[in-house]
Amino acid sequence: MPEPTIPPLGDLAPDAESAEVVGALIDSVDRLGAGLDARAIDAAHALPEGLLSRLAELGLFGLSLPEEHGGFGFSLWECASVTAALARHDRSVATTVGLHLGLGTRGLVAFGSPEQHARWVPPLASGEMIAAFAATEPGAGSDLGAIATRAVETDGMFRVDGSKIFVTNGGLAGLFTIAASTPGLGGARRGQGLLLLHVDDPGVEVGAEEVKLGLRGSSTTSLSLDGVVVPRDRLLGEPGKGAAHLSHVLAWGRSLMAAGCCGTGHAALDAMQRHCASRVQFHRPIEKLPVVAAQLADARALLFSMEALVRHTAADPEALPTRSLAAKVHCSEGAWELADRAVQLHGGSGYIEETGVALLLRDARITRIFEGANDVLRVHMGLLATMGVPRQDLAPLGSLGLAADALAAEVDRVAADLKRRKGARLGGAHVELHALGSLVALVSSVDAAVLRAAHEQTSEARNLAVRWLDQATARCLAPLRALSPDRVGIQSVPTELHP
Repeated sequence: MPEPTIPPLGDLAPDAESAEVVGALIDSVDRLGAGLDARAIDAAHALPEGLLSRLAELGLFGLSLPEEHGGFGFSLWECASVTAALARHDRSVATTVGLHLGLGTRGLVAFGSPEQHARWVPPLASGEMIAAFAATEPGAGSDLGAIATRAVETDGMFRVDGSKIFVTNGGLAGLFTIAASTPGLGGARRGQGLLLLHVDDPGVEVGAEEVKLGLRGSSTTSLSLDGVVVPRDRLLGEPGKGAAHLSHVLAWGRSLMAAGCCGTGHAALDAMQRHCASRVQFHRPIEKLPVVAAQLADARALLFSMEALVRHTAADPEALPTRSLAAKVHCSEGAWELADRAVQLHGGSGYIEETGVALLLRDARITRIFEGANDVLRVHMGLLATMGVPRQDLAPLGSLGLAADALAAEVDRVAADLKRRKGARLGGAHVELHALGSLVALVSSVDAAVLRAAHEQTSEARNLAVRWLDQATARCLAPLRALSPDRVGIQSVPTELHP
């Protein structure tokens, strides 16, 4: 009987040589990270002097940028792997680099002209210039359609007026990619566009650093744009297509942020495992207590699913816009859960800053908000689910794949039923769509975990996938009941799957 074909998950690198480069970079990141003092960075509200230069020497600012202009030309998954490694050591550092590689430069890389590449990419790849991205405004957060910053074209020049807030890397950046309303451009009456603005362009003013709950070492500022006049060659991509370009940029950004959340989760899991192995209560290490042991096992399974979902998201450019939503929601919620569990398992010491896990919790909190608030993304995912999102059948993978298919089928049934019941009122059914979006994120995480187990082909990977399937199935029950109280056809995970 022929071996079943395992659907793709996404490779660490396209070939052995690239994999070696990525591995060497991660080793370099770990060596650099071993010398970082995350609590000192947090207390200083800034990165240490000289750190940006050290990051640049490693080539980290050029990972996602074209090779012909001094970058590495890495894939999304390769960039995600390095970002996750940075986040294990310090989330402010990972945010600074990850924002540059994703939101800060992706619009230029994907939609910039050869001339724009030649002008801007070399200093960005070398780290001589840091990139930032500015979309959020006082009146436009997750509702990007409400962006009030305007870029009006006259005689081959753009005049840009508006204000941005919460600009990550704002105080470090030499180049900003901004999202602006571009009325009439490319024939779009209410179109949007992405434009490049240099920090020295007249009318560009960077505001003071914000004082934040977490990620205190990263730069976050406002940005004022008062009559900024720039040539037409600062527009990225095709006129009138700014909304589509923005969607792609955000998908990259969300994926890299999800990878950073995996790094945060790793740091939290490492901390709780170390503590639980050394902390003795009731005459034994607390890792031997059944309740604690179960929590540690659940944490490993959750992190396994988070890493798998980022890898699955990065594997398929066509599915990136939808998968990145699930990855962002699942991994940011997971990072918060793991950091919270680390605090809990540390007991009273977890509440003390010196332990370090409180910093993990503070750093993780923003990830559920920025690059799309999770509640908004859940509603969006729910709406997409009612339209039908293609999904790979996992039945060829055996009983574990069949269990994942059964969970997905139940969610599909609920989505179809919601669409039938609401009809033309579906778009306003935010509470129901929110619940459906939660289910979509869970199904996506299960699919990725099952695929990862199939690719790794180890008993440990399979056990982690089964444990996550158990957890995800239990987490699906509440939203399923909310959407379909009279019928919940979800089945428990088959007994034979358990180790």
